[in-house]
Amino acid sequence: MPLLALLAAGLLAGAPQGHAQDLDAKDIVRSLSVPKKPRTRSLGKQDAGAPAYSEQDKSLIRSIPTRGLKVSMKKQIGEIIDTYAPPRLDIEIEFDFNSDTVRADSVPDLNALGTALIHPSLAQSRIILNGHTDAKGSNDYNLELSERRAASVRDYLISHFPIDDNRLIAIGFGEERLKNAHDPEAGENRRVEVVNMGG
Repeated sequence: MPLLALLAAGLLAGAPQGHAQDLDAKDIVRSLSVPKKPRTRSLGKQDAGAPAYSEQDKSLIRSIPTRGLKVSMKKQIGEIIDTYAPPRLDIEIEFDFNSDTVRADSVPDLNALGTALIHPSLAQSRIILNGHTDAKGSNDYNLELSERRAASVRDYLISHFPIDDNRLIAIGFGEERLKNAHDPEAGENRRVEVVNMGG
């Protein structure tokens, strides 16, 4: 992918520059790692670190295709994320206007994410990359754009890091799951949500 190579080298010019988040791979690992069970001598019930998915939900998570999900499956995944609250992190990846081309100033954030995803504590996890937009434009357009952007992030990570392509799932939600529902056009709604669904 020569375009991604240009992006990685920072040679793409002419695109307006956003702000870098200065993400650190260690911080990403901490955010996405499943909390460990507390060490205790108590005989009572302990809270497990990982989400205790039902057997039906475990089966669904194992069967999620890496792209091209049906609407019904996307809805189920959204419900699983809301119900079990697996470890997740929002990353503001900058893209060219109305495009799935990652801006050069967001490449360091993708590199930090890729480095985190090959860390031993995350290396066996299935990771969902949820693309989200703001509410500008039509719902159909935003849905399609968010799918392309999530796929672009997935493609970058797989092409630049030793990550099994079966681990990364790209999903576009468009404007369906706004982070700031009080201001649907706010920039914080344009993001990639990284969710650790476990191994």
